[in-house]
Amino acid sequence: MYRHRTSRYRALHPGMGPSRWQRLQQRSGIVLLALAGLVTAAMLIAAPRLYRLDQLDKGRNTFMESHWVDFEAVERHWKTLPILQSVRTGDEADVRRFLADQPLAVALLDRFDGRRLWIRQGDRLVEPRDPSPAQQYLGWFSHAEMAQRFEWNPPRAQDPDFGKVATVVLLSDRWLVIKRWRPGSPEAEHELGNALAPGRTLRMGLVRETDLERYDLKLEPWGAEPNLQVDPERLSTLPLGSATKTNAFGDGWMLAGVGFDDQQAAFRKLLRRHYWLASGVSALVGTAILLGLWLRHRSRRKAVLDADRLASMTHSLKTPLAILKFRCDSLRLGRLSADRADEELLKIGEEVDHLTTIIESGLRVIRGGGPSGPRNQATRAWFTEVADDLRPAFELEDRQLDLRLAEEAGHAPLPSLRAALLTLLENALGHGRGRVTLQTWRNRRRFCIQVSDEGEGLEPHQLKALGKPFQRLREQGKEGFQREGQGLGLSLLIQVAEQEGWGLTFSSAPGEGFVALLEVPAA
Repeated sequence: MYRHRTSRYRALHPGMGPSRWQRLQQRSGIVLLALAGLVTAAMLIAAPRLYRLDQLDKGRNTFMESHWVDFEAVERHWKTLPILQSVRTGDEADVRRFLADQPLAVALLDRFDGRRLWIRQGDRLVEPRDPSPAQQYLGWFSHAEMAQRFEWNPPRAQDPDFGKVATVVLLSDRWLVIKRWRPGSPEAEHELGNALAPGRTLRMGLVRETDLERYDLKLEPWGAEPNLQVDPERLSTLPLGSATKTNAFGDGWMLAGVGFDDQQAAFRKLLRRHYWLASGVSALVGTAILLGLWLRHRSRRKAVLDADRLASMTHSLKTPLAILKFRCDSLRLGRLSADRADEELLKIGEEVDHLTTIIESGLRVIRGGGPSGPRNQATRAWFTEVADDLRPAFELEDRQLDLRLAEEAGHAPLPSLRAALLTLLENALGHGRGRVTLQTWRNRRRFCIQVSDEGEGLEPHQLKALGKPFQRLREQGKEGFQREGQGLGLSLLIQVAEQEGWGLTFSSAPGEGFVALLEVPAA
């Protein structure tokens, strides 16, 4: 036989059995609630990160605004030229001062003195000896003059170092000058030192737009402090920094700047503090939401539970009221002798007291009180008396009630135990068939009370549904219900067993009847 043991209350759901539409609505509500929970959890998890990103963007914007003058100074130094007189030998003092101030200048063309071309060699100017770079520089000068602009950048087709070295051709009244910025070169470091002097509040460098999205860059030694020049990897990964697009260095180049290491450490610390603060707020909000949902679930569950317990209690009064009506009808019709009538009147008084006890026990269960009262011995004579109260009902149904009572006794609150026993016997009478057997025995410290019948039995899923209020058993493919009733008596019995600490086990199988085993403390 299949067994289903229960002594704890299980959540009860009122209703006469949900329809397919109601079950679909319940499942849809559960799915929507789960989706809402996932979305809320994702938002709470993502909120600190989004807040951190927002603080990062704000910090970078503030950094850019506060150092905009430095960006302009570097760009201005790149595009301007100091006054230079005529060059005769290339090592004049004026030329040396010019080259010291313009470390990125690589070639000059004198437009007034026979268009002589000078190539930089260290701290002096020399006439070109290699025709290859000379031809390249002369070509750039010609295109710059044809463009009729004060500054001109060689296009990709005319610059073999395009994307590696930034190049500009500057035009003045007399001179055409070529400057070239090679990232990582000492000349670029010297250029930044001249442009940012005397106050150096940030480190700067050139970076390609495409490098800001690359993940295979490496940290370069020339990009570390104390150098003012920064490599593209640091420019793209350090949190405190900013980059601006400019046309002064040619197509695709960006001028970027970052703070020094101590500034980076302070900014990271600030970001961490903001992140953990946002995480704390997010955790508090999530906890508040969970607590609110839990309290709402508890309140709704308590309301449903109280309603089910009240319905269960009213159902449990049906059998005592039926017995009371049967005795009153016997007295009213004059079927009993005077002595028997007096005895029945005494039993009617006892039955009224029993009804009062049932109501009080039910209200105590609804209020969530503890055990129902003092415990007494449930003896063999007591079980016989309780069974005799239901014998008239068995006789009317032409059913046999067989008692197999042990000499030992149980120890329990008798009103609650009587209500439980009546519920089991009534369930066997109303839903079972054949002979009903009430059997008791002692098993160590437990006193076992078993009620069994010879009915058709139940399937495993039907056995597990016992005790749920308003759950009636159906035969698949047939109209109507297999058994009458609303299943409220067993639900109250389960609650009382849980409250009293009793063990309750249901056993059944198709064609093998139904067995209910109640375990209480032995006397």
